[in-house]
Amino acid sequence: MFALFEARLRAGLTRAGRTIAGAVCMAVAAIFFTIAGWIALVEAQGELIAALIVGVVYLVLALLLFFLPVRPRLPAASATSAAPMTSLVEAFLAGRAAGQAMRKD
Repeated sequence: MFALFEARLRAGLTRAGRTIAGAVCMAVAAIFFTIAGWIALVEAQGELIAALIVGVVYLVLALLLFFLPVRPRLPAASATSAAPMTSLVEAFLAGRAAGQAMRKD
């Protein structure tokens, strides 16, 4: 019992660690891409236009992250979905048996 708990805990911690490491790598990449974009825009357009463009890009990204809906995770189909079908078949068979019992009388 503890082995299963330990395995699930270890898998969860590994998943969380990988997620955090991925987020850090994405943040570093975003910083470097922003710097590279800033340098290219300053050379092409000037500092004011570069600042406006970088600001608008980050504003649009933030608005998308705030306002895009997040779909809730649906629980996996469990074995209880078979139970209504079983009860339906049992009800049908009970009704048929009751009908046959009424004919015999």
